[in-house]
Amino acid sequence: MTTDPVLAARLRQCAVRDQELAKVPGKTAEDVDRWMRVAAENERFLWDVLHDRGWPGHTLVGEQGSADAMLVVQHASQDRKLQRFALGCLIEAVDAGDADAAHVAYLTDRIHLHARVPLRYGTQYERNEHGQYRLLPVEDPETLDERRARMGLEPLDVFERRLREVSGRADVLEERS
Repeated sequence: MTTDPVLAARLRQCAVRDQELAKVPGKTAEDVDRWMRVAAENERFLWDVLHDRGWPGHTLVGEQGSADAMLVVQHASQDRKLQRFALGCLIEAVDAGDADAAHVAYLTDRIHLHARVPLRYGTQYERNEHGQYRLLPVEDPETLDERRARMGLEPLDVFERRLREVSGRADVLEERS
């Protein structure tokens, strides 16, 4: 049960609009412009929420609402300050038991991706010229699964096995050297 269903509904609307535009195949320049305008609107809205209420956690907006806020902030690639500020708010919510630790892992890695530093949790991939996914460099690979477990993430090999199953392609992942 959420204490602010109106906020939860608005976050859902933001996430749905983002995903609808993200999934447009063969985007034209006009499509990209529209997506960027929606992203900017979502970012402004999330700034207001974070400043007024802190991270929209499970108590305030439910698990779906919190996940929707996470999607908006993950895709706020034009506003890195928002991502860093949101991460601090999110960590506070996780510490209070009101948000998912896995979201901290994904947002931390997204921030690391933009900073061009190795990922901490191994959550970000890029596609190569053959359409295969390549895990971006991670810090201290020997302890990656331990860090992932602390954040509620499955071991990397389990995640990648599921990715192969869901895609239906045994070669969906680039072989690591």
